[in-house]
Amino acid sequence: MPKILIIDDEPLTVEMLETFLKIQRYETVGAFSGTQGLEAIKKHRPDLIVLDLMMPDIEGFEVCQRLRTDPEYEDLAMTPVIAFSARSDPDARRRILDIGADAFYVKPLRLPEFLNEVRRLLAVKGAAGR
Repeated sequence: MPKILIIDDEPLTVEMLETFLKIQRYETVGAFSGTQGLEAIKKHRPDLIVLDLMMPDIEGFEVCQRLRTDPEYEDLAMTPVIAFSARSDPDARRRILDIGADAFYVKPLRLPEFLNEVRRLLAVKGAAGR
């Protein structure tokens, strides 16, 4: 069963996504800050990460940057990342995709479209291996 880590400082968003993804038969882990998210990446080794960009401690931009470039996460650097934010400006989208996120969505998420992206990225990851 694929494991999905959801990193967002809004507990209701984490809870909603966990419930939705569990119904779709995914294992989920929630983290409520960038710091917790980075710890959870190492501890739980998720197959996919859903990452909010705007958090009070470490923004999603930095979380993604560390995942992609920090030697501490070298064996997890290719983990697919779906970034999302209430910010809809093109600069945020361009910046997170340039850092290495695989997809970007504006809140509120359209769940069918989001689920299709989750399935696509997990399929690509499965084909490529870890």
